[in-house]
Amino acid sequence: MKLGMHCRRHFVLGMILGVATAVAVAAPAAAQQWADAAAKQKWDATVAAAKKEGKLVVSGPSGKLWQTLLETFQKDYPDIKIQVTSFAGRDFWPRVTKEREVGRHLWDLRVGGTETQIYKLIEEGGLADVRPMLQLPEVADENNWYGGFKGMFLDNGKKYVPSFCAYDSPFVNYNTDVIKPGELKEFKDILDPKWRGKMVMADPRGGSTIIQMSAILATYGPDFIRKMIVDQQPVITQNTRQLVTWFAQGQYPIGMGIPNAEVVRLQESGVTVNLAALTGLKTWSVGVCGLQVMEPRPNPNATTVFVNWILTHDVQEKIMKAVKLNSRRKGVSIGDPSRALDMNNIDQYIGTQTEDFVSSMEKAKELIKTLLP
Repeated sequence: MKLGMHCRRHFVLGMILGVATAVAVAAPAAAQQWADAAAKQKWDATVAAAKKEGKLVVSGPSGKLWQTLLETFQKDYPDIKIQVTSFAGRDFWPRVTKEREVGRHLWDLRVGGTETQIYKLIEEGGLADVRPMLQLPEVADENNWYGGFKGMFLDNGKKYVPSFCAYDSPFVNYNTDVIKPGELKEFKDILDPKWRGKMVMADPRGGSTIIQMSAILATYGPDFIRKMIVDQQPVITQNTRQLVTWFAQGQYPIGMGIPNAEVVRLQESGVTVNLAALTGLKTWSVGVCGLQVMEPRPNPNATTVFVNWILTHDVQEKIMKAVKLNSRRKGVSIGDPSRALDMNNIDQYIGTQTEDFVSSMEKAKELIKTLLP
């Protein structure tokens, strides 16, 4: 059958659009600029092996938002079924320890912040070296990361605990609808008796709050923590949604350990959350934006694909926009300008989740045990 000139033009245009669409929906690796054919072949083989495994078991941060974001991996790699289970770090790592004691290795990796157990697990051979897993050119090029791999990896060996966020980490927020400007000027002012019973905090025996306690201990000493927990009588909860709700309603207008994802969730549901951060501690955090790959793990190739996927520019852009955090990747939009770091002078901040900070965390945990048995 012959086509007229007008039809032929539409036919050719349709073919071009079809090819363009196919390219657009190809896997993220399609746009990579490979240095050599061997590197590309290695990646293709990893993806093929991951598809045969067909599964990925991930521990993710608490909250539905993070679970939803991590599950979008399956849209790019539909042959790999991802299973994301949300955990607070204080609950996940003790569980892993018990599983390992009986020879069970159920998890491929965790997306989350650091706990002291993580660095102990490195010594026991329980975490994998991530550096060889960085295969996509845009991920493996350390020039794409602020501070290079030296800054990106939190462990002293710079191999086991990569992170993909870095942001100013306010330890305490206050509700500006209840507490007016000038009433609470800086962090040390929370010990004023007028604020007794006005604070809510996430359980300081683990999770992000023990990290904050560690920095407080290093800066202000143990007496400050004793007064804050005993004299000021804060309400302590393990339910982060309840914590943020109480804070937003003004029932407890001072909040410690407020997760950004829960603030975003409330705001998107139409609830106004007016908060400001107290100054006084210059720290940086990765929050829950860390990766810990298990050794051994049930799906090693699928794990490698996921590690590369989450560190790509486009995925970082999507995640940071959703959770309102700031990526370590250069060129990614700032999710929260108010928490942006001066990346050229990051050495002036206390890094609260690095291996170097573990000794402070251990001391803080022992102190908290005496106050909250």
